Amino acid sequence: MQDPNLEPELSVGEILKLYLSHWRMFVFFTAILFGLSVLVYAVKIPYIASTTVIFNDSQNSSVQAFTTQYFGLNKSLQESKKGSSLLSKHIEYLKTREFYEAVLSKIPERGESPLISMEERKGYENLRDKYLSKSSATPESKIAFLQKLDGWIRAQLDSDFEIKITAATPDRAMSLFLVNTVVQTGSELMKKREAEEINRVENFIIEQKKDADSKIASLGKELAEVENRDHSVLPLGSKDKINDYVSELLVRGNELKLKISQNSKMIAYLKKDRTDSNDKTMYGVGGQIENLKNQNDILKDQLGQVQSSINSLKSESRELPYQAHMADDLRKKSELEFARYKELSTALAKLESQKLSVGNRFEVLEPARWENTSPQIGLMTLALLSILVSQFVGSLIIYFRYLWNPNVVTAEATRNLVVFDSYSMDPRVIIENSKIKLNLKQPDKDETVDII
Repeated sequence: MQDPNLEPELSVGEILKLYLSHWRMFVFFTAILFGLSVLVYAVKIPYIASTTVIFNDSQNSSVQAFTTQYFGLNKSLQESKKGSSLLSKHIEYLKTREFYEAVLSKIPERGESPLISMEERKGYENLRDKYLSKSSATPESKIAFLQKLDGWIRAQLDSDFEIKITAATPDRAMSLFLVNTVVQTGSELMKKREAEEINRVENFIIEQKKDADSKIASLGKELAEVENRDHSVLPLGSKDKINDYVSELLVRGNELKLKISQNSKMIAYLKKDRTDSNDKTMYGVGGQIENLKNQNDILKDQLGQVQSSINSLKSESRELPYQAHMADDLRKKSELEFARYKELSTALAKLESQKLSVGNRFEVLEPARWENTSPQIGLMTLALLSILVSQFVGSLIIYFRYLWNPNVVTAEATRNLVVFDSYSMDPRVIIENSKIKLNLKQPDKDETVDII
């Protein structure tokens, strides 16, 4: 007689029949879960609207490539690795309080614009009636609405040159209007931030250029004053020219002395042979002597002027090294300031080309559209999830109700299993090597069967 605690093993067909016999339970669970999914879909599931802002750099824009090369920007600055590029900095700005306040200011302006579509206008009206009218009441309500914007809006790096912006709100039209407003505001503010950086550089270059210009004028004036002093020998040029001039004066003085000496000897010679009876006319010996005396007087005056010039040069030559050093120092400073002025002028001209690139740096190829605005999770997906969850729950119920029973042992055809509640009192129970064995045959036989 079969043990009442033994139950035959179920086959796959029997389990399948068991499942089919409870089809009403599965349908019931599916309907309940699908109804809950529809309720969540209608109340909780947000609508997602997304668009992309293109960041033009030297790799995907000819204008940016030209301005980058012309302006001389570092390649690593424009084309750094993902995660540390300029886009990462802009994305962090799109998460700041300042940006959300700018979006809040932009919403009424764009909502009243006649250029938006009817769907976006409907989204603005819904946003205005549900949230904007309450956000302006108190500062706390404004902060609460800014927090909602932070929860609705997401900006992330989609590729090396794309920023993907999404808006997830409970209303489809509101998501469409909000994401296009955020994209327009973000694009304008990012361009403005780039332009402000260039303007700061431009203002610095202009100030430095003015400073260099004023220093060039001041140094030129000082150099002219040093070189044009009264009784200065510096206008002659260089030290070599001054030495040549001094040598020429010395030679001129020696020539004058020699000429005076020759005239004096001639006068002495003429006086030696001259008698009182000689001719006293101007064409005679006396006239020659007077003429030579007059020449000597003129030559002595010239020699005095030459000697005065030599003495003046000697006195001024004592200050020549210091004045020459000052002039040379001023001349070098003036050359450095002129080189600086030239470089600043070149940089200022290149900066104009960089301004041209800012207007094309951020580009929105296509704004979000009504047909692309969809729920975060579709109704079909929720229906499939409802079927899967209902199958899982129904299977658990069937298993724990019909297939799993801790008080029932399933018999297998290959061996017999017997369960004893109190095996210690039974003489057929043998404990050997920590295993429980049971002798199921006659006492004269030694065969045993393991208890599992």
